[in-house]
Formats: sequence, C-alpha cells, structure tokens
Amino acid sequence: MSTRNQQARFAQLAVQSTAAEIMHVFTILAERRVLPVCATIHDAVLAEGDPACILDISRDLDRCMGDASELVIGYRLPTDDAGGPIMPGQRFYDEKGENMWNKINELIDKLERRRRA
Repeated sequence: MSTRNQQARFAQLAVQSTAAEIMHVFTILAERRVLPVCATIHDAVLAEGDPACILDISRDLDRCMGDASELVIGYRLPTDDAGGPIMPGQRFYDEKGENMWNKINELIDKLERRRRA
C-alpha cells in the first residue's frame, strides 16, 4: 500500500472513530434525558413517540446530538434531519438506496414464493 493510501486510511480511521465516540456520548445523554431512542444505525437515530409530540422529540434529539459533538470535539456539529420525522404509514426514502431496496424486496419475494411452492 502506498504512503498516500495509508495516510488516507489513517485520516478516515480518525474521522470514523470520532464519529463513533460522538454516537456513544449521544446514547448516554439520550438515556439520561429519557429520550425515546430505539436504536442508532450508523450515523442515524431511530426513536419512537406519540405522533403529536414527534417534532418536539426530534428537536430534543437534535439538541442531544449537538451536545454530544460539543463534548467530544469541542464544536457543535449541525444535524441533518433527512427530511424530518417519518410518521406512521411512511417510510424513509433515499434515491441512493433505491436499487438496493428493490433488490432486497425482489429477493424476499423470491424466497417467499419458494416457501409457498
């Protein structure tokens, strides 16, 4: 591996490990603040709550993530709500993942057809 590639890998490792530490601190803060977090998924948070309160929950989660980044790196990172909360009956949609989503559903359908046969 070239020196340039090694430097890029080490830089990426530093970024990824810092992001992971921010998520660790976020989960601790969210638990202490009794926020309804169900899971963290890579760099996203899955939470649940009454649809009437979801915008408040989302705001509280954003504040918690900002606090976590400030504690870890000394800077409040801006958050991206990726289009806002996903409400009952909706699902997250990302054009970049559409092909994978379709492929997974195609494979599931194929498996289910095999089981019925």
